Amino acid sequence: MKKILILLSLFGLLTACNNRNEKPKEDKNTSNLEKSVSQDSTDLVQQNSFRVEEIDSFWNKKLADNKEFYKVTFPRTDIHLKIDGAPVEAGLAYTSWIAYRPMGNKTQIMGDMVMLDTEIPRVLPYLKENGIVITAIHNHLLREQPRLIYMHIAGNGDALELSKIMKGAYALTATPLTETKSESEKKEMDWAPVKKILGSNGKESGNLLKFGFPRKGSITMNGETMPSTFGIATAIGFQAINKNEAIITGDFVMRADEVNAVITELVKNNIEVAALHNHMLFEEPRLFYMHFWAKGNPEELAEGFKAALEQTSSIQ
Repeated sequence: MKKILILLSLFGLLTACNNRNEKPKEDKNTSNLEKSVSQDSTDLVQQNSFRVEEIDSFWNKKLADNKEFYKVTFPRTDIHLKIDGAPVEAGLAYTSWIAYRPMGNKTQIMGDMVMLDTEIPRVLPYLKENGIVITAIHNHLLREQPRLIYMHIAGNGDALELSKIMKGAYALTATPLTETKSESEKKEMDWAPVKKILGSNGKESGNLLKFGFPRKGSITMNGETMPSTFGIATAIGFQAINKNEAIITGDFVMRADEVNAVITELVKNNIEVAALHNHMLFEEPRLFYMHFWAKGNPEELAEGFKAALEQTSSIQ
């Protein structure tokens, strides 16, 4: 009997040792996803440098120079959006964009395609066939008419080739690629009180006032540091309804431990949370994006937004 017990004990010890020496099993789904993103990006890399004049000419519009990257925008002016009966301008909440970040002999792009839900089934397969990485598909708004879906994309390669691919994607939608003048009537609005609350760096355009607040610290993706304004800054936009009323929308960029503190402040200040989700893949630290919406006195809305912003590690 003692011999049997000794043998069983030895067998248990050997089994435990073997288990400790075994490598953790790889998550096949995660591994395949990382390889997919890496392969999609690698397939597009060509030995060409970024030439902004070439891309300006391709899109027939001048790219905005943000020092570390360039950006081209495509407002969905073909859509006449309303939320709770209020007309919403494309420049406030539904503009597609592509940002180009020159990186030596290749270019990194990031973007956001604003689409009707009927357009997605045509666009998504085309993008995947052409090596573009899809990083998120979701809503940014609530109760909007018509319903809008936002598809976030990324890619690496030759800037002109990437532009051709993206132009092909936009051709599968009704997105206007040429400049169109806003048909919105100019409202009387004194934005000075809002700027006093949120800072003088707000940019005015027609009925709109926009602010951006980059996060403190560095954000990396695939080991590379991202520019602080490369889609990772908290943003708010105001649209004047009349001289005493505005609507706001935008998104907070947060770490996980900031999310519920921001929600608490938004709820306190009658600012509606419209969505909470990711925009990117493989960023470090992990970031969450919270979209919001409200209508009311612009100063009160600014104060409410600021109270929520103070719960994040953002540059104010």
